Amino acid sequence: MTDSLGGKELAAVRAELVAAAESFEGSVEGSVEGSVKGSAAESAEDVPALSTYVARGADLDSAEITRVEFAADVAAEVTADLVASLRNLVGRELLPYDPAYQPSPAQALVTDVADIPTLQRLHALALGDDVPVDGPGGALVHAMAHRLHRGESVVTAYRVKGAGIATRRPRGLRALLPRDGVYVRVDEELLYYEPRVDAWVIGDHVLVTARTTLEQRLHAPGKAQAMAREVFATVTAEVAIQGGQELAAAVASDPVMIAKMASLARALEADPEFVAHLTTDRLVAFADDHPQYGVLVEGKGEDRRLVFDPSPQTRYRLVKLLADDFLRSDLTQRHYEAGSKQRITS
Repeated sequence: MTDSLGGKELAAVRAELVAAAESFEGSVEGSVEGSVKGSAAESAEDVPALSTYVARGADLDSAEITRVEFAADVAAEVTADLVASLRNLVGRELLPYDPAYQPSPAQALVTDVADIPTLQRLHALALGDDVPVDGPGGALVHAMAHRLHRGESVVTAYRVKGAGIATRRPRGLRALLPRDGVYVRVDEELLYYEPRVDAWVIGDHVLVTARTTLEQRLHAPGKAQAMAREVFATVTAEVAIQGGQELAAAVASDPVMIAKMASLARALEADPEFVAHLTTDRLVAFADDHPQYGVLVEGKGEDRRLVFDPSPQTRYRLVKLLADDFLRSDLTQRHYEAGSKQRITS
């Protein structure tokens, strides 16, 4: 795992992004001919060449890349969609990827492709020579990639979630096409296209607008796990937990717990004194006073400690307690579980 990108690296990524967007911006209308032939037209520097790939296999981590040929009108539409998406990306603030930070609609996160092994492997395959042409009847499609190339500007857009990668219709749904006034069933495989991009690869960097794209779909392993371990160690430094090692392992591997640690990281940044309230005595007393939350406690006297139970019904109770998710309304005297909250100070 590499360190977070610095200001100079982000500036270089932005410069490359802007150069690519400007290169493609004025030439969308002329890209039709080049988009039909894909990589064969990439030597023509006057128009952007479009190459499209799908990733087929049992899952994204083991999928193989094949090349898809588009009709001219479809290729022109896809190219225009990509240029519009790239233009939108240029208008965003670029920030280094941080598992604890949720970007706003005006921001995008940047990290090295090398930090995302799943995407790094797919991207290497897409850039390789002799990519086979896609055919019907293959394995399930898990991703679709579009590469735009004009002169020295090369960008690749990936869609890894949603309807845009579906090739199998839901059970019971049939596709029908009109033929001479009669609707007939389409038995061939359908490949759905959606004008949306989940990740851009520009040079050696990947840019996303949603943190979950990296963590849930592309399985970014290192930074999120390291963040979760660090935050858990910080908030449990003064807390006795039976099964603590098992909980520490779960915190670094369970997506729900990793997300909870990210929320805790933001809370600690906003309120450094938050962690001072997380002691064994305070948490055990809270569990005793509020049995309705089901937080397990064992031991007697000074040996009392919290208990991590990994069973599905109880495995998240301790991390919710650490995140202060169990609240009571002064207005209604009702008790709530509030995973999302914002502190109000007087």
